[in-house]
Amino acid sequence: MLRFLRADFVRLRKNFAFRLSLAGMLALSGGLMATQATAMDYTVPLSRVIFLPMSMYGIAMAAFVSVFVGTDFSDGVIRNKLLASNYRRSLVLSQIIVSCTACSIVYMAATAFSAGIGQFIFENNVEGITFIRYFFTGLGVALVTGCLFCVVTLLCGNKTHAVIWCMGLAFGMLFLCIRTNAVLVQTEYKDGVLNPHYIGGFWRELYGLLHDLNPYGQAAQLSSWEVWHPVRGLLFDGFLFTGLSVLGCKQFRRKEIS
Repeated sequence: MLRFLRADFVRLRKNFAFRLSLAGMLALSGGLMATQATAMDYTVPLSRVIFLPMSMYGIAMAAFVSVFVGTDFSDGVIRNKLLASNYRRSLVLSQIIVSCTACSIVYMAATAFSAGIGQFIFENNVEGITFIRYFFTGLGVALVTGCLFCVVTLLCGNKTHAVIWCMGLAFGMLFLCIRTNAVLVQTEYKDGVLNPHYIGGFWRELYGLLHDLNPYGQAAQLSSWEVWHPVRGLLFDGFLFTGLSVLGCKQFRRKEIS
């Protein structure tokens, strides 16, 4: 697996899609900060902008990972890698590690850029311990995002199909996040009157679980600087990462590579 890791990390450093996704997220961070600084007629707190780029993070990473991992199939490199190793699991784990590393780098760069520049523009209301806790929540989202789209791409076995599936999945998860968030932000009473849009009991708990299980749901909470269940989110991230890795290894072992 070390040979695969070395080769894939070398390819990552030279990869145009990785550089483009990194530059795109930094540009998005800058654009969102400029919008918040100029379009609002009130003082914007720093907490409002640090994780704001996470709203588009999943879509950007879906495009990058599907292209980066899928290139091995379109170029025929995947067959040479399989000939060099008798263990397909090593190839899968290598791709997952490199994809997750790339997604983590993009996430950390965008967050550091927003926090570093934003502190000179916006009112600094960020507490260190809260930022650290939210930062690791976002890192969990980045790892799950990289693992998810990497496994989907490997199981597709074709770059074009992988891009379609990953982008479709990304937008589907985004729409699910919008729906669950719209339900969960409703309060039981509004202006002293019972809110007809409020959903409580079992269904509220179900929507909450779906929201925390969905990486986009966690990203939405980060962007609003209000993570409702940080421990549960991290546990879900660990469960998803482990489950997707095991699923990828098992299914790819049975896959025929043409």
